[in-house]
Amino acid sequence: MVLLVVAMAIFAIWAKVPFVPTPKRTVQAMLDEAKLKDGDTIYDLGAGDARMLIQAKRICPGIRAIGYEIVPFVWLLGRLRIWFSRVDVDLRWGNAIKKDVSDADCIVLYLITELMPKFEAKFNKELKPGVRVISHSFSFPGHEPVKKLLVPGWLGKERVLVYEW
Repeated sequence: MVLLVVAMAIFAIWAKVPFVPTPKRTVQAMLDEAKLKDGDTIYDLGAGDARMLIQAKRICPGIRAIGYEIVPFVWLLGRLRIWFSRVDVDLRWGNAIKKDVSDADCIVLYLITELMPKFEAKFNKELKPGVRVISHSFSFPGHEPVKKLLVPGWLGKERVLVYEW
């Protein structure tokens, strides 16, 4: 068991992506901006413990909610949260940058600055016109958001940036 915990910690450091859960108010603000409707597909890239996907599915049960998480321990935490919630969410383990998201109607993410240009290039290639991309805190270098929100958070205001591809 100790070996497993150490291995997960090493992988989290290697993956260079910290697990920082999105606060509830920010989740709600992001999903309000998603404007989800039945039949939509929403992706959470860097889905963490799946809280965003679970809440999206509770708000609009007729959607497909898919997430990717690269850190195994966090992915497992998300799978447990989904199981306990009894909500039909598809949380996959893997590197989101390598996954096809061309069927997305909406994408939510809370990544790190260094990843935003890579995802911007990916979205430029894959996304159909009109897809809403909602980012917690971090901006895309080559796109202007159509809307910026400030949401009360743990340590002040949390930024939510809404893009349309």
